[in-house]
Amino acid sequence: MINKLRGKLGEVKENESLALHTTFKIGGPAKYFYSAQNSRELLTAVWAAEKFNLPFFILGWGSNLLVADAGFDGLVIKSTSNNFVVKGEEVFAESGVNLSRLVGEAAKAGLSGLEFAAGIPGTVGGAARGNAGAYGQSFGDLVTGLEVYQDGKNKNFRKEDMDYHYRDSILKHGKGVILSVKIKLQKSESKTVQDEVIRIIKQRKEKLPWEPSAGCIFKNIDLNDPAVSKERIIKELEITEAEWQEATKHGKLPVAFVFDHLDLKGKKIGGCLISEKHAAFFINTDQAKAEHVIMLISDVKMRVRNQLGIQLQEEVQYLGF
Repeated sequence: MINKLRGKLGEVKENESLALHTTFKIGGPAKYFYSAQNSRELLTAVWAAEKFNLPFFILGWGSNLLVADAGFDGLVIKSTSNNFVVKGEEVFAESGVNLSRLVGEAAKAGLSGLEFAAGIPGTVGGAARGNAGAYGQSFGDLVTGLEVYQDGKNKNFRKEDMDYHYRDSILKHGKGVILSVKIKLQKSESKTVQDEVIRIIKQRKEKLPWEPSAGCIFKNIDLNDPAVSKERIIKELEITEAEWQEATKHGKLPVAFVFDHLDLKGKKIGGCLISEKHAAFFINTDQAKAEHVIMLISDVKMRVRNQLGIQLQEEVQYLGF
């Protein structure tokens, strides 16, 4: 198989450690590993996987991902690209473009709207697929169109076709590979936008852990979930009405807030620890294994379900389980 893949793609590695390619620094090897430098190479690799009936996975920056200790028995396609165009208030970018770079280029061009994404590790395609966001804003709000490879064809998706919800889209639940994304921003003063980008990056550095992590393990809690009882939460967390209002000001109940009040900071299994700095982050402190992360996830989900009646939903994606 490796010779067939190399015949189609050129350099393909065998048994490449995925811990080297994820922000969590956890995970076993990919049976086959290929680095695509643009969307054309990405699509060629997908075609090759389909031709040879190989399971495949598109890897971006490697954030928001937990890879099994056994790795992935298929082809991992690492998507990168430097191809993007800024035209007026619109930005066109291939899916492999570094999100942080796009934030910087938009700021230079005096385009506002993407500042919330400053410092978020990932690619444009990953942000569009997962509807990445922060501070009450989401990437999907900016999307005007996408090119997606699906069912053997290149298709043009509208924003409405993505069915965007909080940290979610239709492509998280079905097949489809994002090749490029078009977003719409607003004209502003370049210095104003750059200053805001710098402020947000500084804020993230101050508030978030520096150790290897996948980012937030869980989605923040949707207040519209019928299982969410404000009265029960206030009672169990021993908080005031004012504290509830402050915590939920962005329309969600932050998981970090819940973990703080359940004294879960610092809880550790194996090499995986709930960050003392920001409880929404599970960090790799000492050669953590994926099994340690899974055990810790299961433990805190059970604690929150039993005490608050809430079923936490993972934001992290699993690969190889």
